Amino acid sequence: MFPFDGVLILGKELRADPVRARAELGARAAGAAAAVRAGAAFVATLEARLRGQDRSGSDLVTDMLAELGVPPQRVIARSQTRSTREEAALGAALFLERGCRRGLVLTASYHVPRARRLFAEAGAPAEVHAPDAAWRWANERERTWIAGGRPDAAALAREARNERVLGALEVALRPLPVATRTLVEIAAGGAWRGSA
Repeated sequence: MFPFDGVLILGKELRADPVRARAELGARAAGAAAAVRAGAAFVATLEARLRGQDRSGSDLVTDMLAELGVPPQRVIARSQTRSTREEAALGAALFLERGCRRGLVLTASYHVPRARRLFAEAGAPAEVHAPDAAWRWANERERTWIAGGRPDAAALAREARNERVLGALEVALRPLPVATRTLVEIAAGGAWRGSA
Protein backbone atom coordinates (compact mmCIF):
# COMPACT_ATOMS: atom_id res chain seq x y z
CA MET A 1 0.00 0.00 0.00
CA PHE A 2 1.30 3.47 -0.92
CA PRO A 3 2.14 5.39 2.28
CA PHE A 4 1.04 8.90 1.22
CA ASP A 5 -2.48 10.30 0.74
CA GLY A 6 -1.53 13.27 -1.42
CA VAL A 7 1.48 15.06 -2.91
CA LEU A 8 2.61 18.69 -2.95
CA ILE A 9 5.27 19.83 -5.41
CA LEU A 10 7.26 22.81 -4.17
CA GLY A 11 8.09 25.56 -6.64
CA LYS A 12 11.43 26.60 -8.07
CA GLU A 13 12.31 30.12 -9.13
CA LEU A 14 13.26 30.21 -12.82
CA ARG A 15 15.16 33.50 -13.09
CA ALA A 16 18.71 32.44 -12.17
CA ASP A 17 18.97 29.24 -14.20
CA PRO A 18 15.75 28.45 -16.07
CA VAL A 19 17.02 25.27 -17.75
CA ARG A 20 18.12 23.68 -14.49
CA ALA A 21 15.02 24.96 -12.65
CA ARG A 22 12.72 23.37 -15.24
CA ALA A 23 14.63 20.09 -14.96
CA GLU A 24 14.22 20.19 -11.16
CA LEU A 25 10.50 20.87 -11.53
CA GLY A 26 10.31 18.00 -14.02
CA ALA A 27 11.92 15.65 -11.48
CA ARG A 28 9.38 16.72 -8.86
CA ALA A 29 6.51 16.24 -11.33
CA ALA A 30 7.81 12.78 -12.22
CA GLY A 31 8.00 11.80 -8.55
CA ALA A 32 4.44 13.06 -8.08
CA ALA A 33 3.20 11.19 -11.16
CA ALA A 34 4.66 7.97 -9.75
CA ALA A 35 3.01 8.69 -6.40
CA VAL A 36 -0.41 9.28 -7.97
CA ARG A 37 -0.16 6.07 -9.97
CA ALA A 38 0.87 4.24 -6.78
CA GLY A 39 -2.16 5.48 -4.84
CA ALA A 40 -1.92 9.14 -3.82
CA ALA A 41 -5.33 10.78 -4.28
CA PHE A 42 -4.02 14.07 -5.68
CA VAL A 43 -1.00 16.15 -6.54
CA ALA A 44 -0.95 19.88 -5.76
CA THR A 45 1.18 22.75 -7.01
CA LEU A 46 0.87 26.23 -5.51
CA GLU A 47 3.59 28.49 -6.94
CA ALA A 48 2.56 31.89 -8.33
CA ARG A 49 3.92 33.63 -11.39
CA LEU A 50 7.05 35.25 -9.99
CA ARG A 51 8.75 38.43 -11.15
CA GLY A 52 10.65 37.83 -14.37
CA GLN A 53 8.74 34.67 -15.33
CA ASP A 54 6.32 34.42 -18.23
CA ARG A 55 4.25 31.71 -16.48
CA SER A 56 3.56 30.54 -12.97
CA GLY A 57 5.39 27.56 -11.58
CA SER A 58 2.00 25.91 -11.11
CA ASP A 59 1.21 26.26 -14.82
CA LEU A 60 4.55 24.69 -15.78
CA VAL A 61 4.13 21.81 -13.36
CA THR A 62 0.54 21.22 -14.49
CA ASP A 63 1.78 20.86 -18.09
CA MET A 64 4.51 18.45 -16.97
CA LEU A 65 2.02 16.34 -15.02
CA ALA A 66 -0.24 16.17 -18.09
CA GLU A 67 2.72 15.11 -20.23
CA LEU A 68 3.42 12.34 -17.71
CA GLY A 69 -0.17 11.13 -17.90
CA VAL A 70 -1.57 12.37 -14.58
CA PRO A 71 -5.35 12.79 -14.99
CA PRO A 72 -6.32 16.48 -14.72
CA GLN A 73 -8.98 15.73 -12.11
CA ARG A 74 -6.18 14.54 -9.77
CA VAL A 75 -4.28 17.86 -10.06
CA ILE A 76 -4.84 20.86 -7.77
CA ALA A 77 -3.16 23.91 -9.31
CA ARG A 78 -3.24 27.23 -7.48
CA SER A 79 -0.94 30.11 -8.43
CA GLN A 80 -0.54 31.57 -4.94
CA THR A 81 2.84 31.13 -3.26
CA ARG A 82 6.11 33.06 -3.48
CA SER A 83 8.21 31.42 -0.75
CA THR A 84 8.76 28.12 0.99
CA ARG A 85 7.19 29.52 4.17
CA GLU A 86 4.03 30.38 2.22
CA GLU A 87 4.04 26.94 0.58
CA ALA A 88 4.29 25.38 4.04
CA ALA A 89 1.39 27.43 5.42
CA LEU A 90 -0.92 26.86 2.45
CA GLY A 91 0.28 23.30 1.89
CA ALA A 92 -0.46 22.36 5.50
CA ALA A 93 -3.95 23.83 5.15
CA LEU A 94 -4.49 21.94 1.89
CA PHE A 95 -3.42 18.60 3.38
CA LEU A 96 -5.68 19.15 6.39
CA GLU A 97 -8.73 20.24 4.33
CA ARG A 98 -8.28 17.14 2.16
CA GLY A 99 -8.17 14.89 5.21
CA CYS A 100 -4.62 13.67 4.59
CA ARG A 101 -3.11 11.60 7.34
CA ARG A 102 0.28 11.68 5.61
CA GLY A 103 1.25 13.88 2.68
CA LEU A 104 4.37 13.83 0.54
CA VAL A 105 6.13 17.12 -0.23
CA LEU A 106 8.63 16.99 -3.11
CA THR A 107 11.55 19.39 -3.51
CA ALA A 108 15.26 19.29 -4.36
CA SER A 109 17.66 17.50 -2.01
CA TYR A 110 19.44 20.75 -1.01
CA HIS A 111 16.09 22.26 0.02
CA VAL A 112 14.77 19.31 2.05
CA PRO A 113 16.19 20.25 5.50
CA ARG A 114 14.79 23.81 5.55
CA ALA A 115 11.49 22.74 3.98
CA ARG A 116 11.12 20.02 6.64
CA ARG A 117 11.51 22.60 9.41
CA LEU A 118 8.97 24.96 7.84
CA PHE A 119 6.37 22.25 7.18
CA ALA A 120 6.79 20.93 10.74
CA GLU A 121 6.26 24.45 12.14
CA ALA A 122 3.15 24.80 9.97
CA GLY A 123 1.73 21.61 11.46
CA ALA A 124 1.56 19.84 8.11
CA PRO A 125 0.78 16.12 8.29
CA ALA A 126 3.50 15.58 5.71
CA GLU A 127 7.02 14.36 5.01
CA VAL A 128 9.41 16.34 2.82
CA HIS A 129 11.61 14.38 0.41
CA ALA A 130 13.56 14.73 -2.84
CA PRO A 131 11.92 13.14 -5.92
CA ASP A 132 14.14 10.06 -5.51
CA ALA A 133 11.81 9.03 -2.66
CA ALA A 134 9.30 7.96 -5.35
CA TRP A 135 11.91 6.03 -7.38
CA ARG A 136 10.64 2.56 -6.50
CA TRP A 137 7.13 3.41 -7.80
CA ALA A 138 8.38 5.27 -10.90
CA ASN A 139 8.26 3.93 -14.44
CA GLU A 140 11.16 4.27 -16.87
CA ARG A 141 10.11 7.69 -18.17
CA GLU A 142 9.60 9.09 -14.66
CA ARG A 143 12.98 7.74 -13.58
CA THR A 144 14.60 9.49 -16.53
CA TRP A 145 13.00 12.78 -15.48
CA ILE A 146 13.95 12.26 -11.82
CA ALA A 147 17.57 11.52 -12.72
CA GLY A 148 17.66 14.46 -15.14
CA GLY A 149 16.54 16.86 -12.43
CA ARG A 150 19.23 16.01 -9.89
CA PRO A 151 21.41 19.10 -9.37
CA ASP A 152 25.07 18.70 -10.29
CA ALA A 153 27.93 19.56 -7.91
CA ALA A 154 28.16 23.19 -9.03
CA ALA A 155 24.42 23.72 -8.62
CA LEU A 156 24.49 22.04 -5.21
CA ALA A 157 27.29 24.40 -4.10
CA ARG A 158 25.35 27.49 -5.26
CA GLU A 159 22.14 26.30 -3.67
CA ALA A 160 23.94 25.40 -0.42
CA ARG A 161 25.06 29.05 -0.16
CA ASN A 162 21.49 30.23 -0.73
CA GLU A 163 20.18 27.79 1.86
CA ARG A 164 22.76 29.02 4.41
CA VAL A 165 21.63 32.63 3.91
CA LEU A 166 17.94 31.71 4.17
CA GLY A 167 18.68 29.48 7.16
CA ALA A 168 20.49 32.36 8.90
CA LEU A 169 17.47 34.61 8.34
CA GLU A 170 15.24 31.87 9.73
CA VAL A 171 17.44 31.68 12.86
CA ALA A 172 17.34 35.47 13.26
CA LEU A 173 13.53 35.37 13.26
CA ARG A 174 13.30 32.38 15.62
CA PRO A 175 12.68 34.49 18.78
CA LEU A 176 9.39 35.65 17.22
CA PRO A 177 6.21 33.60 17.58
CA VAL A 178 5.61 31.19 14.69
CA ALA A 179 2.61 33.19 13.43
CA THR A 180 4.68 36.39 13.30
CA ARG A 181 7.62 34.63 11.62
CA THR A 182 5.22 33.23 9.06
CA LEU A 183 3.82 36.67 8.24
CA VAL A 184 7.29 38.25 8.03
CA GLU A 185 8.70 35.50 5.78
CA ILE A 186 5.66 35.49 3.49
CA ALA A 187 5.89 39.27 3.11
CA ALA A 188 9.65 39.04 2.47
CA GLY A 189 9.10 36.34 -0.16
CA GLY A 190 6.54 38.53 -1.87
CA ALA A 191 8.86 41.53 -1.85
CA TRP A 192 11.89 39.55 -3.03
CA ARG A 193 10.27 37.41 -5.70
CA GLY A 194 7.21 39.52 -6.34
CA SER A 195 4.31 38.49 -8.46
CA ALA A 196 4.18 39.23 -12.13
